[in-house]
Amino acid sequence: MTLPVKPSPDEAHSLGKTARRLGRSKSDLARQTVHEHSPYSIGYNLFGMGELSDAPTDPLKKQIWEKLLVKRLNGSPLTQIQVP
Repeated sequence: MTLPVKPSPDEAHSLGKTARRLGRSKSDLARQTVHEHSPYSIGYNLFGMGELSDAPTDPLKKQIWEKLLVKRLNGSPLTQIQVP
């Protein structure tokens, strides 16, 4: 996928200078920057830290909650969790 980016003149100069110094392409440096600053990369150490919410008390909401929970856990390493 091509993603056109128009850096400012200062950013373009800095990117070119860094690319030459490291012997890498500007595209490679931009790709690395996007990867390192993605929401997933930034929050990686927080994933899995929370707990599952309790099942709703409303019967219809509980039924929907159970179906969504099974859908989310299907094929995941968390399948040992029992649906209430």
